[in-house]
Amino acid sequence: MSDAKDKWLRQEQAVRATQMAFDLSSEVQKLIKKQAIDQELTPSDMIRKILGLDVKSKKTRQRLSFNLNDDEIAQLASRFDVSSDDKRAVKQQVADLLIAHTKKTK
Repeated sequence: MSDAKDKWLRQEQAVRATQMAFDLSSEVQKLIKKQAIDQELTPSDMIRKILGLDVKSKKTRQRLSFNLNDDEIAQLASRFDVSSDDKRAVKQQVADLLIAHTKKTK
């Protein structure tokens, strides 16, 4: 089978997949998410593992992200004494602060 046809068949199967969402207690959700993080999996892969289904994705490096508006970037830049135009410097300062925070809470 050609690569193009094989790719098309995989895409067709993905389109046919059914997404399931669960309205579970926050305690159940937290536990599953914590287990996923501990095993370097996504929450959906953790659910697949709990159900005994194949987990095809590779282990993930969990990322933290959040959104900042321009005013918040300026506020943080001022706090860290860096230019508000230098978003990379602000990002590095935030990362350093988060690392220091986790060391304090251990």
